[in-house]
Amino acid sequence: MPKKIELTPEQIEQIRGGTINESCDLMLALAAEGYGPYIKVNENRNDLLDIEGMQAFFAERGYKFIPAFGDQEQNLFIAPDGMPYGNDYVIYLLRNGQL
Repeated sequence: MPKKIELTPEQIEQIRGGTINESCDLMLALAAEGYGPYIKVNENRNDLLDIEGMQAFFAERGYKFIPAFGDQEQNLFIAPDGMPYGNDYVIYLLRNGQL
């Protein structure tokens, strides 16, 4: 059974990288599927998102994860076949056990 984690609303608000909502959704989807919380303190970026850990996770599955910073850009995933995908589609794959 996957290990369940719980975050306070304050911790969720501190997660940054890509748009705040995208990064939060991705981190929560990974945690909900039992892949880990991917949280670490990044004082240099002033966020709690383990981007390097997430990049390694997706690389193991053949995807290149290109995180965006700022509210104007979106996270990008390059699939093994070279096709680009957005955050929502990757979360869909995670939730359906297809990644």
